[in-house]
Amino acid sequence: MILLSREIRFALVPQATEFERKPSNSWAGWPTTLSIVPHLKLQARVQGIPDPVTGYVCNVALLDDVLRAIVTEHLIPKWGDAPHQTSGPSLLLEVLHQFQNRWKSAEQLVSLTLRLSEQLSFTLMPENENMLQLTQQFEFSAAHRLHCNSMTEQENRNTFGKCNNPNGHGHNYVFDVTVEPNSGAVPDLEALQQIVKLSVVDKIDHKNLNADIEHFQTVNPSVENIAIVVFDWLKSGLSNANFEANLIAVKVFETPKTWAEYRG
Repeated sequence: MILLSREIRFALVPQATEFERKPSNSWAGWPTTLSIVPHLKLQARVQGIPDPVTGYVCNVALLDDVLRAIVTEHLIPKWGDAPHQTSGPSLLLEVLHQFQNRWKSAEQLVSLTLRLSEQLSFTLMPENENMLQLTQQFEFSAAHRLHCNSMTEQENRNTFGKCNNPNGHGHNYVFDVTVEPNSGAVPDLEALQQIVKLSVVDKIDHKNLNADIEHFQTVNPSVENIAIVVFDWLKSGLSNANFEANLIAVKVFETPKTWAEYRG
C-alpha cells in the first residue's frame, strides 16, 4: 500500500476576484493576493496500489483539479468575503464533504489537513469526521552533548563526531504536538498552549540537557530520546489538567533536516 499526498496553497480572497484558469505559480499559491487575508494550505492524503502500467495510485493532476475546484467553487464564494466568520475545523469539514462528493474514489482518502499557518494545522480522517486532530508547533533552545558512559572515549568520538564535544553544543529545537479530542469537540488551543508551556517548555528551555535534566544524566540526549521525554512529560501534564483530548504524537526537530517523531 502506498500513501500519496498532494498539497495546494491558496488565499481566501474576496468572492469578486476573477480566477485565472491556469495558475502560473501554483507553488506560491493560487488564487493569491496582496491583501491581508488568510493564506492557507490544503493537503489530501490518499492510499492505494500503484497501477501496473502507469505506476500511479491516482492521477495527481486530477486530484489537484478537485482540490482547487473545492476552493474556487465552494470555499471562496461562501467565505471569501468574510473569512473571520468561520473556523479552521469548520472549513476543513466542508472540504471533506465536498471532496467525498467530487472524487470518484472517495474510499482512497486517508486524511485531509488544513494548515492555517506553519505552526497550526487541523487533520480529519473520513472514517470519523468528528475526530479532528489539532497540531500546534512550539520551540525551545537547549544545549547537549551526545555521549554514552558505557562507551570508550574513542567510541564516543567515532559515533557522535563533533556532537561529542566535551563542552557541548546548542540547538533551537522546534516541536509539533498533535492531540485528538476524546469528546468530538475542538480541543481548547489556549489550554493546550498553557499545558505545553508548563509541562515542557518551562522545564527544558535554555537548559543544558545533560546537566540540568535529571533524565538525561543517565540517558543520551539524542533527538529520539528528547521526543520520548517530551511526549511523556506532556502526556502527564494533559492528564493532570484533565484536558479533554488524547496525545497522539510529538515530533521534535533538532534541525530543519533532522527530526524524530514519537507516538507512545
